[in-house]
Amino acid sequence: MALPLPGTPIIIDIGSAYVKIGFAGEPGPRFVFPCITGTEKYKSVMVDVSARSIYVGNDVSRMRGVLKIKHPVSRGEIMDWDSYYEILNYIFYSLLRIEDLTQYPVFYCESTFMHRETKEYIARLFFETHRVKSLIMMPTPLLSLFSVGLTTGLVIESGDGLTWIAPIINGTIVQHAVQKLPLAGIDVNQNFKGLLMREGVSIASSAADEIIQEIKEKNCYFVLDANKPLKAGDMFSVPMPDGSTINVPTYILYQAPEVLFNPGMLGYSNIMNLPQAIIASLRNIDSLYWYDLLSHIVFSGGNLSYSGFQERFEAELDLVIPQLGSIPKPVTPLSAVKSELIKLQAVEISKKKEDTCPNCGAFVDLSDGKNLCSSCGGVLILPEIKIGEKDEIKQKTQEGKCPHCGKDVSDLDSLFCPYCGKPIETLEAGNVSKELIEKTPAQEFSESIKSASKILKFFVPNNLQYAIFNGAAILGSLESFRKLFITYDQFQVNKELLYRDISEIL
Repeated sequence: MALPLPGTPIIIDIGSAYVKIGFAGEPGPRFVFPCITGTEKYKSVMVDVSARSIYVGNDVSRMRGVLKIKHPVSRGEIMDWDSYYEILNYIFYSLLRIEDLTQYPVFYCESTFMHRETKEYIARLFFETHRVKSLIMMPTPLLSLFSVGLTTGLVIESGDGLTWIAPIINGTIVQHAVQKLPLAGIDVNQNFKGLLMREGVSIASSAADEIIQEIKEKNCYFVLDANKPLKAGDMFSVPMPDGSTINVPTYILYQAPEVLFNPGMLGYSNIMNLPQAIIASLRNIDSLYWYDLLSHIVFSGGNLSYSGFQERFEAELDLVIPQLGSIPKPVTPLSAVKSELIKLQAVEISKKKEDTCPNCGAFVDLSDGKNLCSSCGGVLILPEIKIGEKDEIKQKTQEGKCPHCGKDVSDLDSLFCPYCGKPIETLEAGNVSKELIEKTPAQEFSESIKSASKILKFFVPNNLQYAIFNGAAILGSLESFRKLFITYDQFQVNKELLYRDISEIL
């Protein structure tokens, strides 16, 4: 596949489970491979093979039976830097095969709340080791949100190592409200493995985790009500790398991912489940934003791609939403409010026969109809204006009878009857029929919603596993966004440029 023109950003998304590589503006990643490395397990086995010192990605999957497998990224943190270097070399020189990296910028998808030292070290690695043209690093929840065309929403991002609940308002992450859950694909694998062992099934292999993950990704699903499990079905067989097969009960397929809603299955007592984390996140935000966030919930990450997850999640969230109380409706935008300009009207006043010029102070005779000062030429008479409608005070000049004593009252400017002394305010009220009053709906000053079913709206990318990459590909193709990429010289002068807020271009 041909390389795009120089200047097109390279998208690099290195997750705990998979690495996605491609270019800005493309509909999907060009290369996807497991984020694993492998070294020789038995040297005697590799005698007649041109063995390498280290294997990366799909090469490890094909030879997993004779390799020691390492996962360089775990729970969002880089644990093995040597393996991480090899992954970058594999990307640039084995997959993309770019001869001159100085012609291409890099768009790096960073994990949320990455340590400052780690972020700057990775930047130096790109600039000093690989000599890239320019660089930008962005948190993954923002990219997940942009992948569905939103700038405000509640992102639920669950990968292999971590789950993030990130509220984003106008392109800015509300950092104090972000919830980090150590509850993700690894934990589903662990629960799957425990359920197998309870049935007497044990996978004795150095690649047991990879085998379990493969079974999970292809077969697991959610049921709508975990308290009413489905009837147990037949066993299904799974082939192993050594040619043998194992039989797996079907109930394990929907109980394994259940840990996302019930962490207690793994003995986690202090970890919130997904709906509880959302409530905790919203409580740290002004209630005025709750409606907008709950009506723009974005799913991201391969750990949410199980069949039936959206329906189960909506049912679980609907049960805990009442804990927030009433949710205010969003304020009506000013553009939607009907307004009318107040008209300025001239007021006729009695004419003066003499006056002093407001400009020079000279005394001027106005009996001959002059409008200009004879000394300075300034304007002497200025029209007076009033604000309001023409018929505003007409009713006050009308006559009427006092409702208490029945006598005629000619001066309605007074609030009290001159005969009995009782208030006569009722004379000024318009004649409104009782039927019209009953038909007129009462207007509330504030409205709220208590049912989550009226609020929740989900935005699900076409491929949850590629949501982060697609968001980066969209942003990287924008000319206005490319101005935020920084060069090595800029990085050396001011490292704070790595932390610029992209909301300035939204």
